[in-house]
Amino acid sequence: MSHSSVPDPSMSRRGLLAGFGALGLLGALGATGCSTGTTGSTSGSAETDTLKFYGNALGEAAQKPAWEAIIDGWEKKTGKKVKPVIYPYDQAATQLALAARSGDFEGVGQGTWQVLIPTGVLADMSDVVAGMSLPKKLIDSLRVDGKLYFAPLNASGIGLVGDGRVTHEFGLKNGMTVEEFASSLERIKKQDKKLIPYAAVTKNPDLKDAVHWMWGWGSEVVTSDLECTIGDAESVAAMKWYKQLQDSGLTKAGVARSDARILFARGQAVLYDDAPLANSFVKTNGGPAALAAAVQPLTRPTYRGNESFNRYWGNGLFCSTGKGEQTSKDFITYVCTDVTAAGELYRQAALAPADDRVAGKIPALGKDTFQKQFRSRITEHSRAAVWDGLASQAQFDTTIGEGVASILAGQSSVQSGLNALKKKIDDILEQEK
Repeated sequence: MSHSSVPDPSMSRRGLLAGFGALGLLGALGATGCSTGTTGSTSGSAETDTLKFYGNALGEAAQKPAWEAIIDGWEKKTGKKVKPVIYPYDQAATQLALAARSGDFEGVGQGTWQVLIPTGVLADMSDVVAGMSLPKKLIDSLRVDGKLYFAPLNASGIGLVGDGRVTHEFGLKNGMTVEEFASSLERIKKQDKKLIPYAAVTKNPDLKDAVHWMWGWGSEVVTSDLECTIGDAESVAAMKWYKQLQDSGLTKAGVARSDARILFARGQAVLYDDAPLANSFVKTNGGPAALAAAVQPLTRPTYRGNESFNRYWGNGLFCSTGKGEQTSKDFITYVCTDVTAAGELYRQAALAPADDRVAGKIPALGKDTFQKQFRSRITEHSRAAVWDGLASQAQFDTTIGEGVASILAGQSSVQSGLNALKKKIDDILEQEK
């Protein structure tokens, strides 16, 4: 994706990012840098009586009741008011960036926080998370130049889940090697040719799932100093293995995550990859209660003793720096750590809190075997990609997905396809340096 505006030469690689180019916002606003008279200002009182809350949750039926209860609880506790600024999820990046560019973003937000990094409006949330019990490795992977620009409300990963009623029958268990994993999938295929052993993602928009397999083989994909390793021996070996699963009929071509959820709910697939809402998705996709109760997370198989990883999944809250910052942080702390607030989100939206101490105080969550297993088997082995902290995050994921899709479709060999993908990623990275 192209960007017609000229970056401010004084800005770091975190400055004017490709994500803004994807949004087309700077061109539309006639901007050539990202400095305004109000963005990044630290002037004004850190307290405010009325707090703006930018997000989509209050506009979604599944989460609205929980958020209404949370806001009501905070208002009664503090005597302050929350003023919602609601937008659809798919408009989050655009609406947030527009608010920041016009100097109107002031308060708490949820959604695509990365697009706001170039504007300098975000407050460092390190002081907020310091008092929380969070997976350190995962949280550290989300820092940008040492700063954490959002406090995680939910923090986990995209991990393997299976039908626990049959996984053991085929030898699918925690701690498998990739060879043992493939052998188990072969046994499933041999016993029932109608079953999809592993409904892995093989179609965009979710082929970013290829990243966690590359990590497991030892390729960093993109290093912390923004060097792309795609096309190295490790990533090539990982994608050859992943494609072989498809070529052998152990996975199925043309499957997106939404397709995999349906296949799994219908009992047509034994395994697939998903977030910690997997058992809830069984119900929403028409699956039986018995299957929803039997969904079991599995640790990702390992390759030659390497540590395996799951790609970060989660959401959180962020806020503007300067005026009203302390009030915003107080609200975020309340949402993330108040047991009643966290309990509402878990009870009504099946979202377990990232804070382990808070989770331990919710009785119903303590009895939720699936969530406890997911936390230990998936969350504890999850990490964010380097580009998850860049405004061009979506561009990275889209580009990687397109490259891997062409390989799976047989349009190129694994090596040549990854070499071509590396060139495209290098072009994006050039805008970050």
